[in-house]
Amino acid sequence: MEWMSRLRPRTPITVDTSALSEDGLWIYERFGVDGLGWSIETSEEAMGTIFASMPALAAEATLPHVFMRGMRAEVLREMRLAAGDDIGPLTDEAADVARDFVRRGLGLAMLLESIRIGGAVSAGAFIKGANELIEAPEERADETQRLSELFFGTLEEFSLVMSEVYAIERARWRASQSAERLGIVNSLLSGRPVAPRSIDEVLQYDPGARHVALVAWTESTSFDDAEKLVRAASDELRSLGATSTIVLSVGIGTAWGWGAVPDRPLAASPPPSASPSTPPPGVFVAVSQAHVGEAGFRRAHREAKSVEHLLRLAVPETPRVLRHADVELATLLAADLENAQHFVRRQLGRLAVDDDRMENLRTTLWLYLENERSVAAVASLQFVARNTVTYRVKQAEQLIGRRIDDVRLNLQSALLLTRILGDRVLIRP
Repeated sequence: MEWMSRLRPRTPITVDTSALSEDGLWIYERFGVDGLGWSIETSEEAMGTIFASMPALAAEATLPHVFMRGMRAEVLREMRLAAGDDIGPLTDEAADVARDFVRRGLGLAMLLESIRIGGAVSAGAFIKGANELIEAPEERADETQRLSELFFGTLEEFSLVMSEVYAIERARWRASQSAERLGIVNSLLSGRPVAPRSIDEVLQYDPGARHVALVAWTESTSFDDAEKLVRAASDELRSLGATSTIVLSVGIGTAWGWGAVPDRPLAASPPPSASPSTPPPGVFVAVSQAHVGEAGFRRAHREAKSVEHLLRLAVPETPRVLRHADVELATLLAADLENAQHFVRRQLGRLAVDDDRMENLRTTLWLYLENERSVAAVASLQFVARNTVTYRVKQAEQLIGRRIDDVRLNLQSALLLTRILGDRVLIRP
């Protein structure tokens, strides 16, 4: 398989060789860092194609991290198979994807369709590589035939074992109380009728209460961390004054929670650098505002999900606990990232360039608008002279190409997005 040693990613990729799996080490020793880079690039292409073809799957916010881990592991395993290693197609990481599908209530047909699409992309990448790197026509034809037969057989076997993993997990999950509780919650979220007795006995939570909802997550890919995540979600709800709570583990690394709170304002929002309850490292929490009744139960969850979407896009400096009341406008503006990009760039013009000088000007302009155009207040906040503030504001206005007073609301909205989303909405220099 000499041609495989010449596989290269189109864009150089940095690989941490100190944290490689057994398959990763095998590939690294056989094909070097370029082989690893090629496998990562191929897995990303496969996942992108799957999500583009299956919008319902792409909508699962926490799935990509789990899915990418499984996809990368499978492409590495396919490289070993293509190189002639006698090993089965299933990896532990791929098995976790099947288990995660069960926990999320995603069907087996959806899992198998994702396998079919991903398998077609990765097989195509291997065959394309052989065609480009093998010069002798007869050898190239033989290798193409071998790879086609190999991937066809591997895909069939892989689909079968993944179906078995899914079925075992589904049977185990259905027998658990967690599955019963999640089923009731999903019925409430979809507006389907639920027997009051089921709610009382299984959930032990009043859907007619005044609710605050949250979504908590971590990038961990281990089911073993579920307890830590549930505890962090429960702590956050209690810090908000919840008198009763329900917290559910949903898939790998995600928890949903609701708390019944008194009819008074929620506990004060934390300053940007702190939170009433600091979650464990690596845990993020998105919190809704308070709403009443079953309709409020659903609305609070939607708000928490919208904050989750925003926080997943946000710059690293953003607090790990974020509340809808503090970022409501930003959640609306960032609901469609492509439109948010166009909005920021249209409103800010050359001020939207992602470099240090423009960042300083944007910060000064943001503080200027947030402090009712008080030059003295901004000078004090930034520890600079008043003339410096005035100069920066004038520079920003020139770069925008319009009078600040004429477009103040749009400017503040655009600047808010740059502060939360950073280079996702800015222009690369």
